[in-house]
Amino acid sequence: MLFKNFKTTRSTRFLLLLMLSIVIGLANAAIFYSLAFSSTVSITNPTVIFVQGEDGSGVVSIGSNSSTASLTLAAYPNITLTYEQPLNISNTDAASHDFRFRHLTISPANGTADVGNFSYICFTILDASGISQATFNYTTSGNDWITPATMDPYETLPANTQWVVYIETMAAASAQDVSASITIAVDVQ
Repeated sequence: MLFKNFKTTRSTRFLLLLMLSIVIGLANAAIFYSLAFSSTVSITNPTVIFVQGEDGSGVVSIGSNSSTASLTLAAYPNITLTYEQPLNISNTDAASHDFRFRHLTISPANGTADVGNFSYICFTILDASGISQATFNYTTSGNDWITPATMDPYETLPANTQWVVYIETMAAASAQDVSASITIAVDVQ
């Protein structure tokens, strides 16, 4: 053994061996490896887009690449106001795509009296035959919004097809002159 020639006690030898094993262990722990990957990002136009509907004039503004839409809607006190076809979701691809609505933001904030001015703001997705596929309904309870859950499962939009976003609004009977702002994401697979 390496330590035979040294005049040491067993405990000293044990301590030296322990320290040597710690140094070797730390040296081994310092060895590591890396993984690498590369990616290519191509810029293309979206295949599922927004299109102004038949009665969207003056109500709908379509953004760049038809990937955003802004709607200016009204709500009347104690009367349901219907927008039958202000906005369409169009699949311009030769393959079907799945999509869903997902709530992002809403104002005025919960807990403020302004929220109580609204009864509901309801977005319904109608297929090409006019059959309801999904509903995304914002309602109120006192001064708080009850926001819809993310649509699950996704809806399947067939190839080269447009579906309608049908909208109904209603304000409370004693509603004041306030506005609500809603941002909804449309997730596409």
